[in-house]
Parts: sequence; structure tokens; C-alpha cells
Amino acid sequence: MDTRVRFHRISPEVLSVELEGTSAAELSNFAEQLESRFSSIQDVVFLNGVITIFSTELNLILDELVSFFDSMSETFESSFKTWHIPIWYNGLDLQFIAEKKGMSIDQIKEIHQKGEYTTIGYGFLPGFFYASGVSESLDLPRKSSPRARVPAQSVAFAATQMAIYPFETSGGWNILGTTPYQFFDPTKNPPVIIKAGDRLRFYEIDESHFKALQLIWETSSDREKILSHVC
Repeated sequence: MDTRVRFHRISPEVLSVELEGTSAAELSNFAEQLESRFSSIQDVVFLNGVITIFSTELNLILDELVSFFDSMSETFESSFKTWHIPIWYNGLDLQFIAEKKGMSIDQIKEIHQKGEYTTIGYGFLPGFFYASGVSESLDLPRKSSPRARVPAQSVAFAATQMAIYPFETSGGWNILGTTPYQFFDPTKNPPVIIKAGDRLRFYEIDESHFKALQLIWETSSDREKILSHVC
């Protein structure tokens, strides 16, 4: 394999693996393979070219893990999907963003909806995914003073990355609006639908549409079908 692999032992139960030049979709694929192959792995976290492995039996499987990464295929067939996510532009920062960028709110909405965003990994919170692709014309840094409470399912961005808050929490990203879809459900397997490498497209809805789609999402047995189309 051409990818340069570096191993870093973080603790007796944590191993960090750097994979130079590896895409988010490839990382997601490797993470799935690891969890499938090694029953003693409790968790796998990946982001920005790094996979972190958590196992109470790390010493016993260390040699096998090294062999696994040494034998990874040089070819990877991407199987990413494109998801269509509705957004009600009621964000706490929408007016601030428009004023800061010298644009109208309608212009902000248009730029946001024209973009295609690529999920690159998860972090910060369970189900909190990072997606690249924010237009340079919207580029704003994180807030210097985070909010104590950001509403659940808030669609927000910071610099060049987009995210959706899975539940109410503190946070410092710039909030555009809210989606009626809840992307993290610990009772389901897997608990998240969107994988690294998947593409995200946003489309506008109003408050009444928001409530209708929220009910459809909560009662649906096929959420992937809902996400595959503009509702």
C-alpha cells in the first residue's frame, strides 16, 4: 500500500493510526472493517486522516492491527451517497452572518443551497459530523464566546466546515437554521445514517413544512429513502 501509516500508542487501551493521503470515505471503510474484524475493539473514531482505536485488549491484537493496515488494498471503490436535507432558515446567527458578509439573507440562503458538502468524519459530540465545502463567500470563524445553548438539529458552520448539532448543547458555530431530521439515534444500528464520504445538499422549507417533515421522520421506517429525495 502506498499510503504512509504511522502508529501512535496514546495509552494502554488507545491506538492512534495516521493514514497519510487517505480520503474520508476510505477512513470510514477502514473503520467499518476494523469493527467487523476485531470483536475486542470497543470503538473506532476517525477524522482528518487519523483513525483512533479503543480496546481493552489492545496488547493482544496489536500485531494483528499492524498486519491489517499493512495489507489494506491500494484500490478503494467509493460508495458514497447524496443526502437531501431540509432546512428552515430560522438560525440565531442568520442576520449576523448577512451583516458580517455584507449580503442579504436571501443571498446567504442561495449560496448555502448551491453548495455540496462532503462529510469528513465525526467528533465533538456523538453524531456530530463535520462536512467540508462551505463557500469562501460565507467563510466565518467560530465565535470567540460560544453559546451556552444551541438548539438540537441546528445547521451551522465555522470557517470551511458545515455541521448539524445532534442535540441541544453548548457551541460556537454560526447557526443558519434548523433541520427537522434527527441524525443521531443511539437506539438504532447504526446510530447514524450519514457516513464519511457522503454528500449533503440543503433545500429550504418553512415552519409548517418543518413540522410535517418532523412527524414523517419520527414515524418513518425508511429514513434513508426520505433523505434520498427532496420532500
